Amino acid sequence: MKSVAKKIAQYGKLLLLFVLSIGAVVGLYYFLKNTGIIGKFNNVQELQALIASAGFWSILVFFLLQFLQVTVIPLPSSVTTVVGVLLFGPYIAFFISLIAILLGSITAYFLGRIVGLKLLLWAVGKEQTAEVQKLFKKGKVMFFLMMLFPFFPDDLLCAFAGVAEMDFKYFLITNIITRTIGLFCLCFLSNFALFKFFV
Repeated sequence: MKSVAKKIAQYGKLLLLFVLSIGAVVGLYYFLKNTGIIGKFNNVQELQALIASAGFWSILVFFLLQFLQVTVIPLPSSVTTVVGVLLFGPYIAFFISLIAILLGSITAYFLGRIVGLKLLLWAVGKEQTAEVQKLFKKGKVMFFLMMLFPFFPDDLLCAFAGVAEMDFKYFLITNIITRTIGLFCLCFLSNFALFKFFV
């Protein structure tokens, strides 16, 4: 009986932690939306000014934005990454983005696994959910290709991987490979383009 009660207590603590985490994320989203900050995320110059205004903490703000754009904020990573390149250069922007986006991808995976399909139906709607479900039926290789190419909603795919209960090891390796390639190309190609534009 004691072992059963102990397990129930442990699961209760995990559930409470999860609920609090979800509440914090949702609360942050509505705070950003209601204060008008989220409206600045689609403008590169305004977003750059917003991050730079944090001064010493600007790298941490950039890290949080890269994490949140995978899990909460409906914003393409290309926008935030280019801003990071402008502010910190391609090397720092690459490493910060990679760590933040990988952590965000893992979070999205477990959100999908714990909350399930209802979360995605609420977040993106029935039509887009159905489209991604069709793609997922084509297997692991298709998931790798979808994550590799920029035509697919890779952040949404991470949540779907959790819903589909994809093997976490395969999910993580796929993300490490595809995110590294994508961010490397984005950071250094955008840096080259910016250099050619300003010089």
